[in-house]
Amino acid sequence: MASTTHTDHLTRPEARNFSSTAKVLHWLMAVIILVAWVVGYYSGSMLHYGVSDGETAQKIWAINLHKSIATTTLFLIVGRIIWRAYHRPPEAADTPAIMKTATHIGHSILYALMVAVPLSGWWNSSSGGHDIPVAGLFTIPQLGGKNPELTPYLVTAHWFFAWALLIVVAGHAAFAVKHHLIDKDDTMTSMLPKKH
Repeated sequence: MASTTHTDHLTRPEARNFSSTAKVLHWLMAVIILVAWVVGYYSGSMLHYGVSDGETAQKIWAINLHKSIATTTLFLIVGRIIWRAYHRPPEAADTPAIMKTATHIGHSILYALMVAVPLSGWWNSSSGGHDIPVAGLFTIPQLGGKNPELTPYLVTAHWFFAWALLIVVAGHAAFAVKHHLIDKDDTMTSMLPKKH
């Protein structure tokens, strides 16, 4: 009996685990995206120009804060894409081919939206002739130049991409929880700090 247990221990596959860099990029972007989304929603839906000087000033402050936070994702997503190109993620064990394909498609959509959301916001600010601050440290050049006629379309595109990103992120989180609670595999724990 003891020898069987020992053999099982030797043949048990190593738990799936992402690198520390991948984990830091994943969770840093997750936090920044959610904070930027909440601040963006607050500035866009809860505050209005012209109601009062105080609310107008609050809206301008919130918009600038949103941009200052959200623009950092432009740099992080580039770093994440470069990292992913040279570091293959660990394969999930015993995963059906159709699930691997669905996961790949889901991640591709997530990456595309993580580019589209800040890019559309950058273009939107540029079309209005506004500065684009990055973490309150510096500003990036305007994208495409001032073009007020284009602004309404860019506002709509940014709104659409932002909501699509929120839905995809929520789905991503829901599937991670499903893997953990129902499938009882290491999909979620592989992206958490490793226990020593």
